Amino acid sequence: MLRAPAAFVLLVLLAAASRAADPPAQKFCPVMTADEIDPKASASVEYKGVKIYLCCDQCVGKFKRDPAAYLDPKFIPGLAKMELPKRDIEQVYCPVLKDRKVSSKDPSTTYMGVKVYFYNDLARQRFEKDPARYADPAVLPQLPKK
Repeated sequence: MLRAPAAFVLLVLLAAASRAADPPAQKFCPVMTADEIDPKASASVEYKGVKIYLCCDQCVGKFKRDPAAYLDPKFIPGLAKMELPKRDIEQVYCPVLKDRKVSSKDPSTTYMGVKVYFYNDLARQRFEKDPARYADPAVLPQLPKK
């Protein structure tokens, strides 16, 4: 007669173990990386079975247009053990809006002979007015080395 309770205990232990193995919850948007997300209210997309929360519809559009640019386990813990596609550009962040990731499909300009990408066209315009202010080699690894 102890079979049923033993099976129940086993199920409870397995459920607890699977919860303990779950990755930490996502806290920030993978596109606008300083923006906190609320899983109850934020927009979301799925990538290989992982639900990814984004702070706004604009970020959803950017993510859907180029998922590889935004797949980062630091921002999406559910991706931690997955093999992810490589980004197609070395630059990760916008040089003007430094907490926002960029993609090769975003606005760009040529500076010092290399392509520089921006979160949006307004950021590109700001950069073009004063490139020395924003041309940080830490953010723009594609810049020629001095």
